[in-house]
Amino acid sequence: MWKRRNFWIVLIAVLILGSGGYYFYTQNLNTAATESSEEADLQTAVARVGDIVVSATGAGDVIAAQELTLGFSSSGTMVELLVDVGSKVEAGDVLARIDDTDAQQSLVNAQLQYQQAAMQTDASVTETGISYDEISVAQAQISLDEAQAALDELLNWVADSDEIALAEANVAAAEASHNAALGQASASSASIAVSGISVEQAERDLADAQGVYNTAYDPGRDWELNDPRRSDALENERERAADSLLRAQEALEIAQLNYNSTVASSSSSSVVSAQTNVLSAQQALADAQNGPTDDEIKAAQTAVRQAELSLQQALLNQEANEISLAQAELNLQIAQEAVDATVLTAPVAGTVTAVNASVGETAGSDLITLVDLSQPILEVYLDESDLNMVGTGYEVDVVFDALPDDTFTGTVIQVDPQLVSESGVTAVRALVSLNADSFAKPQTLPLGLNATVEVIGGRAEGAVLVPVEALREISDGQYSVFVMDNGEPKLRMVEVGIMDFTYAQILSGVEAGEEVTTGIIQTQSE
Repeated sequence: MWKRRNFWIVLIAVLILGSGGYYFYTQNLNTAATESSEEADLQTAVARVGDIVVSATGAGDVIAAQELTLGFSSSGTMVELLVDVGSKVEAGDVLARIDDTDAQQSLVNAQLQYQQAAMQTDASVTETGISYDEISVAQAQISLDEAQAALDELLNWVADSDEIALAEANVAAAEASHNAALGQASASSASIAVSGISVEQAERDLADAQGVYNTAYDPGRDWELNDPRRSDALENERERAADSLLRAQEALEIAQLNYNSTVASSSSSSVVSAQTNVLSAQQALADAQNGPTDDEIKAAQTAVRQAELSLQQALLNQEANEISLAQAELNLQIAQEAVDATVLTAPVAGTVTAVNASVGETAGSDLITLVDLSQPILEVYLDESDLNMVGTGYEVDVVFDALPDDTFTGTVIQVDPQLVSESGVTAVRALVSLNADSFAKPQTLPLGLNATVEVIGGRAEGAVLVPVEALREISDGQYSVFVMDNGEPKLRMVEVGIMDFTYAQILSGVEAGEEVTTGIIQTQSE
């Protein structure tokens, strides 16, 4: 690239030096003509109407308006290539494909994992319309409600006199039925009575043992456990009470078995039934009179707490499963992107200028070069002395070396803010957009095509022109001329437009046809 730029930069320098030499040559020629014309006191010229163009000449070559290097995000074996160098493509066209076997397998796995995660927490993907997490949370809530209801019932218990009276009546009735059954017993009634007495004695013993047990395990005595002097005695007392209660329960069970055996042997099933009714009635009466125990309340409170924890656990599991679903969705998206990445498509319309692999070879990130040739762009270099002659929006005339008979037009679209320098030559770099309708036949200009570029710094048509020698610079940017009036030069201020090496445009101060001086007053040489 810089070798070509060096050539054009040198050419610019030669053109500028040539232009400067021509200017000094014409100046010297005019001076010589003046010196040789000793008969004239003044040199004059007539202001005329004409065209003037101020321009700077540079060199350039065609570059792409946009150049993209396309490839796959991950390398793979190319299985299909649909373009070659010179192919024109539109945005979205498929250019190539690589083997997607692994990517497709990963996508299937990600889809399955997503479905599993979704069924756990997303009711919309299940046929039943409910997710596993919703079921778990609902079940935990039901268990909590039931446990709370049971605890509330125990805490709000109040003795009901009607219920107690009914229980007492049931006990009396059961006992009456039991006594009647006993009265109807056969010759074995004595044995049954003895067995019944044993049962009753066992019940009394059990009641006594229960009373001792309740006294020993009274929560109000728990403080004694913290007293070193009482803790051992209380523990021993409780141990003895527990043993006594256990023995009393066993004795009652034995007595009851003996009694039942005696009754069964006497074929007195009615007595057994009556005794059972008595026990049930007695237990119902005890429940109606005493209400729930502290242990029952504590157990109910524990059940509520466990149900609350189970509900919290179900909710936490639901949150965790929602996170797992989000992760599964992300993994699915990544897997889909990996599959999509096995297909290379054109992001914009353009022309393929390079293909770096063939089918069966490994393709990577720099497979295809795509350029936009629809809008020809020239990279132009001008001498730094012409910096004031180039700017964004300036018109440009272009003649390509390969198309010398055609003149293209364009517009400067960019001027680099920094000069470029190579081998001691400093130049201005600019970009020029060519007008597609500036030449007769449509054609694609190949990249690198060289051209001579003329940047139009100013243009005036039908302007009043005077030779630059007629101008007298009064101050920076202010000029005057001497206009001949009845044979006498008169100083007149003028407004100057653009000028080249030969003529200057007069915007005001001089009219076409007026005579102006182009040299100083000369005296006759002696």
